[in-house]
Amino acid sequence: MLPVVVRTTPSLPAGEVIPSAAAVEGMIRAVAVPQDCLEHLTVTRGDEDLSSAVFIRARDLAHAEQQVDRLMQRKLGQALPLAGRTVTECIAADLRRPTQ
Repeated sequence: MLPVVVRTTPSLPAGEVIPSAAAVEGMIRAVAVPQDCLEHLTVTRGDEDLSSAVFIRARDLAHAEQQVDRLMQRKLGQALPLAGRTVTECIAADLRRPTQ
């Protein structure tokens, strides 16, 4: 399981109403399909940005980022309260302990 950090920001003028973190988590889960290999998800909300930590099953970091980017693009396209937002960061991290 690999974690991917995703940040989205509004493409619209300031003053956009940002849904709660729990609502965004629900929106992501609603558009996720089995092929996304979603294992765990947390969302935090800033003043304008939304940050998500998405944990998925993937064979390597590059595939993890691609899988999560597809999921986020689907979410932004289907979840109307998030229309007009852009993924500004999608970075996978390998947290496994290095072997010696």
